[in-house]
Amino acid sequence: MEEVVRTRRVQTDIFYNGVDANIYISDTLSDFQYDDSTEESDSISITIGDADEKWSGAWIPYKGDKISAGIKLEDWEGEGIDQGFYCGEFIVDSFRLSGPPQKVVIEGVSSPVNLDFKETTRTQTWEKVTIHQIAAEIAARYGLTLVYDTGQEITLEREEQNGETDSRYLQELCNKYGMGIKVYLSQIIIWSYEEYEAQEPVAVIEREAVRKWEYKGSVQGTYTGARVSYTDPKKGKKVEAFIGREGRVLTVNEKAESVADAERIGKNALRNANRKEVTMELTLFPNEPIPAACTVRLAGFDKMDGIYFVTQVSHRVSRKEYSIRLSLYQISADTDIAGQTSEERPSASCYTVVKGDTLWDLAETFYQDNTKYTLIYEANREKIEAEAKRHGKNDSGGGYWIYPGTELTIPGGAK
Repeated sequence: MEEVVRTRRVQTDIFYNGVDANIYISDTLSDFQYDDSTEESDSISITIGDADEKWSGAWIPYKGDKISAGIKLEDWEGEGIDQGFYCGEFIVDSFRLSGPPQKVVIEGVSSPVNLDFKETTRTQTWEKVTIHQIAAEIAARYGLTLVYDTGQEITLEREEQNGETDSRYLQELCNKYGMGIKVYLSQIIIWSYEEYEAQEPVAVIEREAVRKWEYKGSVQGTYTGARVSYTDPKKGKKVEAFIGREGRVLTVNEKAESVADAERIGKNALRNANRKEVTMELTLFPNEPIPAACTVRLAGFDKMDGIYFVTQVSHRVSRKEYSIRLSLYQISADTDIAGQTSEERPSASCYTVVKGDTLWDLAETFYQDNTKYTLIYEANREKIEAEAKRHGKNDSGGGYWIYPGTELTIPGGAK
């Protein structure tokens, strides 16, 4: 008798307002997407066929409806070996109906059931308080558990919430001090980007395990230093603090309580901005789920190998396939040379551009790492931009346009 081999299957597991919806939508659900993100609320999108018009009638969604969702992987690692994971709890944020053929798209976000967290504005002042204490007070207001997963206990002399929702206020406060925040399973989770970036990778992603990938390097919106201007609350005088090195400088206008506080704010603003310097998008063959807010190591990508931080994981289940897409940024060592004496600074060499040169290729030649083209651009930015304008360009496109005859300084470069 011929043995029947069972094929791998993926299914969604959805409860709507506490009711098991799987028996009602299993044949009509055409697309499901779950986004696990560090920079915004987790979200889901569910597309369901509505030929019998139930979703435009008795089942029409309402804002605030509750959805519990998960993904089941049947016979994934062999017959009888099932896997799966829980996506979380969501509230309906929006929906839309269209046709023909008629269908409904329901979108939900991870949020406390009490919508005041995202919708009600407040004004409040704290004195001599830590970020931990502020977060605990806000979490308790909505019956949420606070998971403060960082060793940073930052004390603020005076902190004000001015006509903002608790959600936006806490997000901005955490971002200012280099922390991430998300709401998941009736919890507010707060962590430090610096601490999480230093953790060991949870997985090694080989090139063979990737269906599609895209690598991007950019100097647009990235900086070599940050200048923080604030008014000293005790003396009433304007004070400036500088972090990093001169070149492409980010101007930060934030309330600070001291020079040390301003430097901390500037450091985090610089780190936040420079996360976009080197990014990757990967579409993987489904395997063990990788969460957002962790590190992974890429291997088999040549000069693009390294440790990356996962900012978003998108799971998509359709009638045809199941795919996982990762959004990453590369974690690089601190290259700040501010504070060094002239003798301590790396030596520089000169190079004259010839036809066909690109900063990418020059970085490969001088540093054996083409992602370091930003070092050459920053050292020669004024000259490169002037040459681009002389040749009729509005700008160089961040170093994309360089011209023969231009003499470049290569910081620390040696062939």
